[in-house]
Amino acid sequence: MAKSIIVNKINQKNHHISVPCDGTNAGTFAALVLDGEYEVYEYDTELGTETETSYNDVQLMVKNSTSKEKSYLNLKCKANKTEQDIFGVVIGLTINDTVVDEAFIISQRLVTL
Repeated sequence: MAKSIIVNKINQKNHHISVPCDGTNAGTFAALVLDGEYEVYEYDTELGTETETSYNDVQLMVKNSTSKEKSYLNLKCKANKTEQDIFGVVIGLTINDTVVDEAFIISQRLVTL
């Protein structure tokens, strides 16, 4: 099945619309219905694998211990990733203007498809 994404720009804000059609039909739809500027992106290949049957749904709190700023993240990661793997990735990143030097897992659950 063909898929396309329309990026509609209205007042300096982008809105993303996923439509189940090819790029030509998505462009026609955008021209007839949408206001503002738009760009159409069409999926041309399928990437990835359909063999994944589970993943971890993780909620994190990341924090800078000096400034006491914190942010919350929700992410999906591979089922075989441990807490230490997740901490290793986020420590040192800048997320929502917060340089992360501490991370805490609020919840982590395995989701099986």
